[in-house]
Amino acid sequence: MNRMTNTLIYKVRSRLREHLHTMKKKKVRKKMLDYYTQFPSGDDEISDAVDYLSTHPLTTFFGAFQEKYDAGEVEVFTDPSNGLPYVITDGKRLYFKRSQNRRTVQLMFNGLRIEQDAEAPHCYTDADFRITEDEILADVGCAEGYFSLMHIEKTKRIYLFEQDREWIEALEATFSPWREKISIIPRFVSDRDNNNEITLDNYFRETEEKPGFYKIDVEGAEASVLKGMEELLRAPVKIALCTYHHQHDFELFSRFFKEHRFHHRPNRGLMIYQNDLAETTPPFFRRCMIKATNQHG
Repeated sequence: MNRMTNTLIYKVRSRLREHLHTMKKKKVRKKMLDYYTQFPSGDDEISDAVDYLSTHPLTTFFGAFQEKYDAGEVEVFTDPSNGLPYVITDGKRLYFKRSQNRRTVQLMFNGLRIEQDAEAPHCYTDADFRITEDEILADVGCAEGYFSLMHIEKTKRIYLFEQDREWIEALEATFSPWREKISIIPRFVSDRDNNNEITLDNYFRETEEKPGFYKIDVEGAEASVLKGMEELLRAPVKIALCTYHHQHDFELFSRFFKEHRFHHRPNRGLMIYQNDLAETTPPFFRRCMIKATNQHG
């Protein structure tokens, strides 16, 4: 009885949160459209996003590319050997947290597919900025590890940095077929070294072969991660860095890479950071990603 009651309470709370978030999105959508009706933008990307928003509900991204993905079509399985939910992607199992139900997994995986679509502002790679054969990858803030799983066959080694214990359990299941080329580091990556945090400089200092590609997506702590890898930035590297967790991150990190003499560019396209809807102000849209490298030639 207690289990049934807890399940019912969970569902009611989830539906309520979803309803409140939907109402908030409708309010923000109206606010954005009213603003750009009064103050039209001369920026082509903003104009394209506003045009899309005028005929669609508010979503994280803007553009028809995301419409080919449907969360309801995602098949979710449960592994009887460990009780974890998983999906199949490119013939590989991607595991999720034990506490996540079927609908949550469907929505999460669908969001991951949208994020890594070649047209998405959140895509970490492209034709001119990619992980090469036998390259070493540092996935900083890897969560479920989808990006690393996409490249597991190509890479020489992958370092997975993730402090969430539930994700670590899922990561161990996902990457069990490739144990020999995976390291899971259960620490916050920061600009300090202590029992809970570690800098990339310190972690890789004694490592003979260091990563050539860094994917950094750490929920707003990107500045601390960069501060803690000053030594590594002296070697040829590629960095895919998220720039949307704070309103002015794109400008901040553009200056950082310019000062460090990196070639850098944003991904095309804009996004709305839905975790920050209550505080969102004009121009509302944020750049999602900077791709930077000091490799020449």
